[in-house]
Amino acid sequence: MRIRHLIASFVALICLIVLADCTKKELIQTVPVTGISVSPTTLTLTEGETRQLSVQLEPENASDKRVQWTIDHPKVAAVDDKGLVTAVHAGTATVVAENPASGLTATCKITVQVKAEPGPDPDPDPNPNPDPDPQPTDYRVWEDTGADLPDYPTYNKVSAVADFPRLDITWTTPTQRLAEGEYTWVEGTVRFRDPKEMYRGAHAETYEKDSQVLKMKIRGRGNTSWDAEGGIKHSYKMKLEEHRKVFGMKGDKDWILLADVQDPSLLRNAVALRISRMVSMPWTPKFRTVEVYFNGEYGGCYLLVEAKEVDSENKIPITVVQQGQTDGGYLLEIDNKQDYDRYFRTETFQKKIKFKDPEDPDADQYNYITGYVNDVERLLKGRSFDPVTGYQSMVDLYTFIGNYIVQELTMNVDGGMRLSTYFAKDRDTKLFMPMVWDFDLSLGNCSYLERDFNLEPGMGGPEGWFIKIRGGSFENGDWDGSRKSYYQYMFEDEHFVTALKERWNLVKPRLDKIPAFIDKMVEYNKPAFDHNVDGGKNPRATQWYNYPPDQFTSWSEAVDYMKDFYTRRLAWLDVNINAL
Repeated sequence: MRIRHLIASFVALICLIVLADCTKKELIQTVPVTGISVSPTTLTLTEGETRQLSVQLEPENASDKRVQWTIDHPKVAAVDDKGLVTAVHAGTATVVAENPASGLTATCKITVQVKAEPGPDPDPDPNPNPDPDPQPTDYRVWEDTGADLPDYPTYNKVSAVADFPRLDITWTTPTQRLAEGEYTWVEGTVRFRDPKEMYRGAHAETYEKDSQVLKMKIRGRGNTSWDAEGGIKHSYKMKLEEHRKVFGMKGDKDWILLADVQDPSLLRNAVALRISRMVSMPWTPKFRTVEVYFNGEYGGCYLLVEAKEVDSENKIPITVVQQGQTDGGYLLEIDNKQDYDRYFRTETFQKKIKFKDPEDPDADQYNYITGYVNDVERLLKGRSFDPVTGYQSMVDLYTFIGNYIVQELTMNVDGGMRLSTYFAKDRDTKLFMPMVWDFDLSLGNCSYLERDFNLEPGMGGPEGWFIKIRGGSFENGDWDGSRKSYYQYMFEDEHFVTALKERWNLVKPRLDKIPAFIDKMVEYNKPAFDHNVDGGKNPRATQWYNYPPDQFTSWSEAVDYMKDFYTRRLAWLDVNINAL
């Protein structure tokens, strides 16, 4: 009997222990991860260099603190299970740290630079009086901004022309042309309206669909395009009295209205600017298609574009050199037009280069930047291809390659550094190409290309090299571009060719998406494009002008021609660039 009581007491004790343990477990709660961050969030490394990333989980008492590390481009860099990054090859990649329990992630963008060749030994007896304003040793690195670009922008499509975004411009007297490229400014007003909020972004907190009447001044712009097609449609530059956000773009005073009167598709400038973003040019102006009325009369369908200006934060990324200094920001343009801008003629390639900023440099600034450009040309013509001591020591190859891809892919008539070509230099940069501009006569819209540039039969597009083999100064007896210029010498440099092939293969998948972009622009802009033709503002879309040698019956046929030209040229270049 006693043994039975002992057994019962033992069983009761065991039950109490188990019950207490279960109660304890119920009191212990699982703490989930609510936040994750990686430090640093951006990282620039040289090939072969390593760097440890750190990760922070929130809250600190989270139950499951496991972290898994992955990278999207292992050929660019590698990451181990502790977050140690090793740079492998020049390019960009994204490291992802993930907490598998919560699914939360954080990223670090990695930029890998080419490892520079070792330079000469430092001077054992340095100058006791160094230059008080030395050249920078760390140059700016441009981001691959085209990596995450969507296939096309998302607008709120409208079906009626009355609902399409429009500008109403008034002036007391039209702008007058004074000389080539020079026009009078006239006072007036403008009103921006987007009745159905076509350009309101999905995440826009506020959007002004009617600006009401704004004060502004306006002048004509353009050279040969001003009188094109009998002058039925002109381009303009407009300056608002104050900064204003319009159609979902950043606030600004200065805007360009491109008539695109020589382009029957009305899309070539838009396509080229899209390619510019894909190849990550330092700045690409934003644009919107709009209807424009002048003093109540229909003026046509225009491309409203951000003006070409220096703005270190939002536009051309330089800070203009200050008075009394020489090493600072300069913006230059290659252009042979006879207007009033101050310019200089380069010694080697005989380029006419205008000063855009500063517009009127002092003597020291003039000598500094002209000397710099002349040294670049001298090194190029002398085939000084050493990356440390040659032309690459003074030229930002990344931007020159980006510009080349845009110009060669579009087969732009003036893309070989003859007209509308921009150079810039800032304190922390080499000479670079900040942007691209002017593509009316591109993508097959220039039937005289083969004849005037002495190209081989059948090589006037979409097949055949153009920018690679034709440069010239556009004057002084060199109208066919047979005189060697920048790119013709660069293609003799194996470093340039290697870098071009790498860049091309990086951006080629993005360039494959341009036909989808074209289709979407047609879908969005159809009401305005139809109205432009019906209003007599696009004669090239319905008549034969030998630009190109096709008889179009509508602007949509002109778009199909352009899209086919682009697709075939992209395929040809893909084969031939990789065969270099």
